Amino acid sequence: MHSLRKNNFCSLSGISGYSFLLSFGLATVCFAGCECLVSDSFVPRNPVSTSVMSVPTITDDALKEKIDTASAWCAAHGVLMGSRRRSEQDSSSTLYYNLYEPAPFALEPSPFPKAAFDKCYELGRPWNSIVHAVAESYETWLRPTLLATASSDEEFTGKLLSLADEVSRQQNHNQRAQRVTLGILRSDYLLQSESSTTDSSAYPLQVELNTIASSFGCLSTKVTKLHQFLCHDLTQQQQQQLIENPAAVNIVDGLAAAFHEYTRQRSSATTSSTEVEYQPVVIMVVQPNEANACDQRDLEFLLFQRHGIKLLRRSLLDIANHAKHSSAFQNKELIVPSSDNGTWAAAAVVYFRAGYTPTDYPSDKEWNGRSKIEHSAAIKCPDVFYHLVGTKKVQQALAANNALRKFCRSDQEYHLVTSSFANLHSLGDDDDGDIVATAIANPHSFVLKPQREGGGNNLYDDAMAKALQEMTRKQRSAYILMQRIQPPTFMATLIKGGRPTVIESVCELGVFGVTLREYNEKGTSDGRVLLDNVGGHILRSKGATTDEGGVAAGYAFLSSPKLI
Repeated sequence: MHSLRKNNFCSLSGISGYSFLLSFGLATVCFAGCECLVSDSFVPRNPVSTSVMSVPTITDDALKEKIDTASAWCAAHGVLMGSRRRSEQDSSSTLYYNLYEPAPFALEPSPFPKAAFDKCYELGRPWNSIVHAVAESYETWLRPTLLATASSDEEFTGKLLSLADEVSRQQNHNQRAQRVTLGILRSDYLLQSESSTTDSSAYPLQVELNTIASSFGCLSTKVTKLHQFLCHDLTQQQQQQLIENPAAVNIVDGLAAAFHEYTRQRSSATTSSTEVEYQPVVIMVVQPNEANACDQRDLEFLLFQRHGIKLLRRSLLDIANHAKHSSAFQNKELIVPSSDNGTWAAAAVVYFRAGYTPTDYPSDKEWNGRSKIEHSAAIKCPDVFYHLVGTKKVQQALAANNALRKFCRSDQEYHLVTSSFANLHSLGDDDDGDIVATAIANPHSFVLKPQREGGGNNLYDDAMAKALQEMTRKQRSAYILMQRIQPPTFMATLIKGGRPTVIESVCELGVFGVTLREYNEKGTSDGRVLLDNVGGHILRSKGATTDEGGVAAGYAFLSSPKLI
């Protein structure tokens, strides 16, 4: 490992010899000179920008060839994201669906302690169970926990809570349209270390738990294969350090399990001779002009390849304007137009890859679309209860006053999970004055986190201190304070838009959990556990001075772990 001073980095941009343009039919893949969307989970204090660095010419022919090979591999295997380009006729930023550029990636795998990696995987199934247990305790714990936050964040958390109230009332009258829910979860971890370099003593602390739109399962699987290809000349023992990544397969298998549970329910339901039986499909809820379409499309293609199941992409506005309920499932089967020829399809599973941020709901129509889905018989991934479990306030509340214990299946599980908690603090309470004063006095030791996903939302350093000084107590209740984790650093070659930068870096590991479970029905025994898997991982590298961590948001680079 390298021992480095902070901010000691050099740029290796401006390489000639591997800037190229590839065209596949209507799709254009652009390398070098592109404005690249680096993406969605952690974000630097300043996103890496080669334009402000010195740009020496690389003379290392071996490095040139490796970057050329890696870039071509990414193009050939679809490690791509949508490209934002300015039209000559339109000065606004336009996203063309047929124009792609390489997703930002690390040229080498990132060192990660094997003991920490194994622990993150060990935490996967406990979190599958905990998320469901918390969602099931909506009226007694989840709702009271979020009331103050919803009051301060009325237009997003407040509306989600109101929607959950509606569905909960149906449950109380045994009228809930669907009691099975699918979770494709991702728990993200940073290493905490007393040393400045990565070694086996570093241990994982949870950054956040994602319960909606957990992304990059497919591209992360591919980047693992990229690194295995680039390192094919290693010894067998060294190659064993590059762990396999089953994220993509496990995610589509989870979607398929939910699909088959829906069709089983439908076949066992009482139907009339006049009832139309629509073709069941998976609906993926997407954002208009989605930049991360390649990662999503890979799931669509793999789902059909492995299981013969069709997936349709629809926005919340599409659902609001065109979806309706058929007579099946007591008039709660959600059907959507499947094509331009007038046929309809039944939504067996609705998989949200949008709906996690307020900007996904620019009008009441989008909220109407979300409501149509939640009140339907489709199996949701996630439903509104799982969505709420992923809020930062719930993360903080579970870590406070032994609250987690009631949701754990054993003391051993409780101690395992709590050992991965960073220090988390509630805000907006009557007694938050001391921690607010401490954070203002020590701004480099804390992160201020709102109830938002997608990267770029957290506040750090002086911006955090200024916000705390200006907020009212009610406004503070929409946030939590979290310990600033201090991860070890290593040198990495990060590729963005075909341009390499060698920089002191850190990495963040996210572990996917895939779970299909049934809610308890009042007065009955526990609901069924239909699927309970740990489904692969994503590893993102970023510059050591970068605070956030999202690839899609423009802060991080896809990588894979090299276990040490």
